[in-house]
Amino acid sequence: MRQLFTWALAATAIVTFAQNNAALSLSLNEALAQAQTNNQTLANAQLDIAYAETQVNEIKAQGLPQINGNAGFTHNLEIATQVLPDFISPSVYGVLFEEGLIAPKDFAIGTFPAQFGVPYSMQAGIGVNQLLFDGTFFLGLKAASEFVNISRLSASKSEIDIKEAVTKAYYMALISDQNRSQLSKSVENIQKLKDETQAMYDAGFAEKLDVDRLILSVSNLEININQLENQVKLAKQLLLNSIGLDVNQQVELTSSLPEEVNALDDLAAAFNPENRIEIQLIDQQQELNKINLKRYKVGYVPSLFGNFNYGGNTFAGDGNFGDLGNEWFPISSYGVSLNIPIFDGFYKKAKSDQVKIDIQKTENTKKQAVLGMSLQVSQAKTNYINALKTIDLQKKSKVLAERIYSTTAIKFKEGIGSSFEMITAESDLTQARTNYLNALYELNVAKIDLNKALGIL
Repeated sequence: MRQLFTWALAATAIVTFAQNNAALSLSLNEALAQAQTNNQTLANAQLDIAYAETQVNEIKAQGLPQINGNAGFTHNLEIATQVLPDFISPSVYGVLFEEGLIAPKDFAIGTFPAQFGVPYSMQAGIGVNQLLFDGTFFLGLKAASEFVNISRLSASKSEIDIKEAVTKAYYMALISDQNRSQLSKSVENIQKLKDETQAMYDAGFAEKLDVDRLILSVSNLEININQLENQVKLAKQLLLNSIGLDVNQQVELTSSLPEEVNALDDLAAAFNPENRIEIQLIDQQQELNKINLKRYKVGYVPSLFGNFNYGGNTFAGDGNFGDLGNEWFPISSYGVSLNIPIFDGFYKKAKSDQVKIDIQKTENTKKQAVLGMSLQVSQAKTNYINALKTIDLQKKSKVLAERIYSTTAIKFKEGIGSSFEMITAESDLTQARTNYLNALYELNVAKIDLNKALGIL
């Protein structure tokens, strides 16, 4: 029984290990979806949006009633003494004077000390303060909402950048893998040719030099394959890193590199600067600048506040601490206060002038950005055209190399061609196919760059 339990644990461990080491299958769309979930830059961008929304709530809170409770206890160790005018003696002197008992010259009126209060007192209450009108409050609320929009646009820009990075990394991993596969096929072809030549040599129909050349060619190709293995590994790690996954995760790519392109449609696409997220961010910043200018202008408008307080006091005399709280004496009040700006030493004017300068600078920044983006679009279209020309030339070169290889292979098998020619033809074919794949990658990268420049990525 114990042995059976041990075997069960071992089997479970093997299955778990196999699951943990299973290759992750990813299409391009799946890689982009994974990046939306796992990329930490995008996660922080979403947190920035949430943070901006809390700032809106913070400003809203300033316009809601501010309610505070208060309570206090006081023990007067020594009750304060006050000196009061003698208001008793005049009455007594008046009676004595009327009775003829004293003369006016005998009047002596002074002061006497008095203590008011009890040793123990306690108070409790609640106060409400409410903003009734303040122009800067409503503009501040609008500015905070616009800042949320900036955070959302920044998040969109991060998404575009991540989409570009993931797509390019995916294509790079694909092309590296295909180059490795292409080289592996070349090794198989040369290895097969070497085996055939070895047999011909054994039969006396080929030279030892032909066999040695083919062995050396196989060895060189295997060295290149090992180097490509490392490139494939690094390319996939770069892809996983851009997605936000563990770079040691095994991954299999299921999408293929696009070959069909709508060159005319891509090149005919008109550039609208408003499609670029960078221009939208500049416009949003300009909106904030204008709100800021209004804020200083409405700073000259009076602001109105209201308040209400309600509470009570309770007292206890010396030696009667237990009476504290038996009887409460209510206290209540309300009030309205008006704050009228009169003169601030031209502070708001100076701040308004600064914002006006910021508005002009932002306009200049937008004009320069549009010029730079137009240049970027022009360069992207030029690179795309060059990539189209290159892929067309590489496709023709590949077809020609395949034809040369086929002819050379026939000549070699018929004994009228050398192994050197065969190795050269195989090398040229491999290089032509590699060049075509690389040109295909460059074409797709150029298309990505063009779409980003046009603002349609």
